[in-house]
Amino acid sequence: MPGTDSKPLDPNLDALQYEIMQETAQALGRIGRQLEEALAALKRHDETPGSNQDRDELVQQAADRAFALFIQRDYLGLRTDHHLKATYDIPNEVMIRVGVMKKPEKPEP
Repeated sequence: MPGTDSKPLDPNLDALQYEIMQETAQALGRIGRQLEEALAALKRHDETPGSNQDRDELVQQAADRAFALFIQRDYLGLRTDHHLKATYDIPNEVMIRVGVMKKPEKPEP
């Protein structure tokens, strides 16, 4: 249900609208948790000497999760995202990559 200023079309739809709003809130929560998990994985990598994971890939995963959260919020009409960087403690190197899609690797002939 895009926008925050939506009005009920019919009083009989209130239950449906409530269910849609509940699912929307749950979806935002899931996206937020995915961002938190990606940021935690990046932090664990940085705190673990000799980690075998690709740091660049972890940064990109965190940026992709942040991008998904920003897009979902924008679609819902929640236009103010400036506080999310502080709320989720998103590093600058992740923010720089938000919205940047990794170029697919060409298969070797």
